[in-house]
Amino acid sequence: MARIETRFGVATALGMTYTSLGTVPALTTWNLLLNVTNRTVNTVAFRAYVADTSWSSGEPTGGTIKASIAYDYSVSGGAIFQVTGIVMNATEKLIVYSGTASALDVIASGVAIS
Repeated sequence: MARIETRFGVATALGMTYTSLGTVPALTTWNLLLNVTNRTVNTVAFRAYVADTSWSSGEPTGGTIKASIAYDYSVSGGAIFQVTGIVMNATEKLIVYSGTASALDVIASGVAIS
């Protein structure tokens, strides 16, 4: 079993579009650290999801959502928000969204285990 520390995806100046930060490869799991930085002076709502492989656009719902990691979490102006301890399974997608255009930087990193 290989364990590799890596960055899974980055979104700079994330806006009001549901964005995939990455898909877990087959036969792999991710131990995830999600770091969110608010680049503005205003409070911004942040959303993050684990989605099914069939997700392609829009908010994950119904059959495409596996779980919400954060839903409309208020990130204060200039603040940093982190989520740890999330394990994602093979073929799942990490989806992020900002309630304000060009407000958040998001970095997904951690350990990939294959």
